[in-house]
Amino acid sequence: MRQHALDMLAALDELQIPFCHLATHSTGGIIAARMLLKQPERFGRVFALDPVTPLGMAFNAEQTDLFRKMMTSRDLTRAVMATAAASLFVPESLAPNTMPRFREGLGELQAFYERVLEQTFGVAEGIWLGTPFNLNLERESGELERYMAEIWHPHLVLGGEKDGWIALADLKTMAAVMPDCRLITVPGIGHSMNLESPALYAGYFGAWFGGLSGSEVAI
Repeated sequence: MRQHALDMLAALDELQIPFCHLATHSTGGIIAARMLLKQPERFGRVFALDPVTPLGMAFNAEQTDLFRKMMTSRDLTRAVMATAAASLFVPESLAPNTMPRFREGLGELQAFYERVLEQTFGVAEGIWLGTPFNLNLERESGELERYMAEIWHPHLVLGGEKDGWIALADLKTMAAVMPDCRLITVPGIGHSMNLESPALYAGYFGAWFGGLSGSEVAI
């Protein structure tokens, strides 16, 4: 996660962006936390969708092995990834050993999901296996947890009510410890509002960043 943060900071340098705001999702949340701590004056507001908090995440050996198996099984990947966009599927079809079935009337959202799913198989092995491994290290070390109170940047954190990936208790801890952090739980949405309900996501995004001047950038 530290290397991801350094890479993002290097990208901002290359793009000659001295100051910006951040919009994050999932693992991007903990990457952003490291960026904020590394160069705090470079950033303003943060919009965090179902973020992995500075607490990290705990993965046991069985869960990590699941990621390994997903690399070679499209059916397994489809089943697991469906839980990250739960509101798009018939609830009963998300049960173990059941193939997920889309709800009726999704229109272009179904094609959007299929495109995201297909692109998943283009990522490197280091993403498949490195992500759970390193998020677990973050959890065990407690390093970022000790610095949470120093992250003073205004945060709007959205947590999907049906998100089975990020613990609500972690989001509440983040909101309680960080000096300027507001948590909103969104009914009927899973881990990926940006995929499940793009218009709703855009509404929150626009409301949070709507007062920015034209010279400011949100990444």
